[in-house]
Amino acid sequence: MKKPFHYFCASSLLAAGTLGFSANILAETPPPAPYGALPTPRQVKHAEREFYSFAHFTVDTFVDREWGLGTESEQLFNPTQFDADQIVGVLKEAGSAGLIITAKHHDGFCLWPTKTTEHSVAASPFRDGKGDVVREIADACKKAGIEFGVYLSPWDRNHPTYGTPEYVDVYRKQWEELLTNYGPVFSAWMDGANGGTGYYKGKVGPVSYQGELETRKINPSTYYDWPTTWAMIRKWQPDAIMFSDVGPDSRWIGNERGLAPDPCLPTITYTDKEQPGIIVESRKLGTGTRGGKLWVQAEADVSIRPGWFWHEKQNLQVRSPENLMNLYLNSVGRGATLNLNVPPDARGLLHENDVSSLKIFGDHLRKTFGKNLAKDAAVKASNIRGNDTALYGPQRLLDDDRWSAWVTDDTVTTPEVVFELPSPGTFNMVRLREDIRLGLRLEGVAVDAWLDGKWKEIAKAEAIGPNRLWRVNKVTTDKVRVRVTKSPVAPALSDFGLYLEPELQPWFPPVGGNPQVRQKFQWKVISTSYAAQGAAASRAIDGDPKTLWHTHDNSGERDVPQEIVVDMGAEKTLAGLTYLPRQDGTVHGMVDEFEFYLSNNGKAWTRVAKGEFGNLRANPIEQTVSFPETRARYFKFVATHVLEKNHIAIAEIGVVEK
Repeated sequence: MKKPFHYFCASSLLAAGTLGFSANILAETPPPAPYGALPTPRQVKHAEREFYSFAHFTVDTFVDREWGLGTESEQLFNPTQFDADQIVGVLKEAGSAGLIITAKHHDGFCLWPTKTTEHSVAASPFRDGKGDVVREIADACKKAGIEFGVYLSPWDRNHPTYGTPEYVDVYRKQWEELLTNYGPVFSAWMDGANGGTGYYKGKVGPVSYQGELETRKINPSTYYDWPTTWAMIRKWQPDAIMFSDVGPDSRWIGNERGLAPDPCLPTITYTDKEQPGIIVESRKLGTGTRGGKLWVQAEADVSIRPGWFWHEKQNLQVRSPENLMNLYLNSVGRGATLNLNVPPDARGLLHENDVSSLKIFGDHLRKTFGKNLAKDAAVKASNIRGNDTALYGPQRLLDDDRWSAWVTDDTVTTPEVVFELPSPGTFNMVRLREDIRLGLRLEGVAVDAWLDGKWKEIAKAEAIGPNRLWRVNKVTTDKVRVRVTKSPVAPALSDFGLYLEPELQPWFPPVGGNPQVRQKFQWKVISTSYAAQGAAASRAIDGDPKTLWHTHDNSGERDVPQEIVVDMGAEKTLAGLTYLPRQDGTVHGMVDEFEFYLSNNGKAWTRVAKGEFGNLRANPIEQTVSFPETRARYFKFVATHVLEKNHIAIAEIGVVEK
């Protein structure tokens, strides 16, 4: 008898090891034809990871910066209590499936003794110049039984060849060292920041470097020749997931808040402008594309603190376990993966406040998902593919195989399945998964509970994909129904669960006491270059992040430079400045380059800092810039460049007092 077309499609997938059905059963009841873009085996495995971690750690940790300039001395890096086992152990206990270490951030400092630059741990006091942070993290991951990954920034603000073809060879050599010397790697993570100001001298620069930074521009869509670089990575680590803004294996969610939109589809079709290495300001990165040509699951990356690197002043701003759970539900629970950054401090340890929050969060995950109330339910489906209960029956939703599925006949696209519990159970969390090896199939699904003698809808979604979690109002019932409301092809649902999430008690950072509040009531604006009507410069020192000093009004936009001069009322010992960009969701007028001056009399000025504020577009948190301790009564802040438009908009300017 002639086999249907979909039989041969499924057979070829089986031969590739993707579906895993036996050939004998396949001949009797063929599986449905795969639909649309399909994940590779490595992407299927990545979907199973769900939650893993970042560890941002480099010289930036010791200079209180988010983006190092490339000027930082190797002598700064000396975490005297560095303990990879402590870092990895805490993350494993939190439920993290793996750890990605920032082997090199934009500052160019390498955490392993590379042959490609002298700007590395080999030139630092760490382990007397014989240390290798990457090696210690990789070994700790192996010992703890979690996976190991590496982050390698394409941008290098220290290397003298950056911007030339020679640097691309350097970058690839760094990947080769990392991917051939440290064992299996689950993630090869490439940041989207590329080109701009930097030191680029390739030699040690003092931390207080005040010289002019050089600007080197590159075309990120062509400079790195990404297809060639990706082919090399694939050769060295064929099972590694390659991440960049647009893939090829995993893509950026479009924000650094850890929040996936709803729906968040793993399929996407890129436009011509969305090319590797370019930060794409596109909502499509989050939502994906229904019927997209490529399977590229979204990753939601976020830090447990406001910044990506450890800053002492943020010790009291660690996310609570409740906040972490909300992030989990709005990332993993919407079909994305969650990459949670937990940065080591200057000791080389995870800070006590981070450890405390993560422990409670990990315990909460285990308590929430430890018991599936539907596990022993009697299950009845409106249709079973080929009436083959053993292979495609609804009990497949409750077994221990994540990828065994309840599947219907090709002509049945809106089926339902009912779960009858042995006795009434109480739950407030629902989980549903698709067999993604057959593609993203569902376009509408609803969950009902039997209440007061009738069905009541308690949850619904436009997509399921690798994972869907709903937190619902607490329900007590003995019967639950899942309805597929829209699907272009036969559904293939692989997992169902009902869970009771316990209540989380309020959590407060156990170490650090009360936060210090900067007193500004004695401060006074002496002069300003311009302020729009209703946007006085005093708003930049009023302590209210919602108010703005800006230079855009009915008369038009006033371009940089713009300055503000402040009298602090008394002479103080200052060691740094703080800048809070606007917090209203727009980047218009956001200052990213500046100069900062101090004076004892308001007339004779000394420049103590000049530079940039990094990563504002994606993560507009308060920035701190350190400078040598100086006594002064007056300060002058000069905005010299903005991200967008021809005006400035500033929420707060402050100082760091000693």
